[in-house]
Amino acid sequence: MDIKVNALIIAVEDSVAVAITELKAGDRAAFKVEEEIKTIDIVQDIPIYHKFSMVNVKKDELVYKYGQVIGKATCDIKAGEHVHTHNIVSASDALALAE
Repeated sequence: MDIKVNALIIAVEDSVAVAITELKAGDRAAFKVEEEIKTIDIVQDIPIYHKFSMVNVKKDELVYKYGQVIGKATCDIKAGEHVHTHNIVSASDALALAE
């Protein structure tokens, strides 16, 4: 059975993926990691080109995209949840808050 890729990651250490189609709660996201297709169940609606978590992230943990830190979780985030400004603070904002 062919699985249609509908999400994208750049680096294996990424904790988020980007939806390349709109995803609805209950959908299964599929993305390629080192030539292997992996899947995750989506638990919240994800707008096209928005991020979702591929792993459970605890409050205050760093969030990775493109192999780089993009922010810090402001609350616990479950795998398959939408990741956006409502649950992460950007890396630059996190640094400013620490000062």
